[in-house]
Amino acid sequence: MMGFKSLILMMIIPLCASMCGCPEGDDYPEPYLPGDRIAVLIVDDATQTFEGGTIYYYNEQNGSFNLSVENIPAQDAGYIKVNFVEANQLIYYATQIFNGNGQIIIPNPLLDSSHFERVLTNDFVTLPQTAIELTNGPSDITEVETKWSAIQSLQIVRWGMEHSNSKIYYFKQNLDGEFTANPKWVFILNF
Repeated sequence: MMGFKSLILMMIIPLCASMCGCPEGDDYPEPYLPGDRIAVLIVDDATQTFEGGTIYYYNEQNGSFNLSVENIPAQDAGYIKVNFVEANQLIYYATQIFNGNGQIIIPNPLLDSSHFERVLTNDFVTLPQTAIELTNGPSDITEVETKWSAIQSLQIVRWGMEHSNSKIYYFKQNLDGEFTANPKWVFILNF
């Protein structure tokens, strides 16, 4: 027969677990569980602010990290597609339209910046020299570093920087048309 103390414990333990558990919507795995992670982070060119992004989680670690990029410049309509080769998954896709606005189609929905925690320290981590530009030819490194400063304090970036095999790719995505301008900087981090 169950005692009074056991009954009280059965009621208190679930209550404590729900109060001390993860906040609602916090479904990201711990950063050090085995498996590849890819963060796609978007920085607005004009405001130089981090707008948001997404994080892809894979159940296995691949021995390499290869991206294939298809960049069709806007004549009338073009696009940029970035595929994670090992998992055969499209991780970024955006249109480029000459007389209109292009748009980011993948990742969708794009998590806004409030979903990404920042570190509590005031230190600054510079863009690694091993970072690779994916498209559009060599960008002014000062401009790239300025955009990098918008994301370098994100917790997900810092986790990635702790891994010796992490890789960083970036490019400027011109979503602008003839009458509008809306360029974004895309940073892709694998760890």
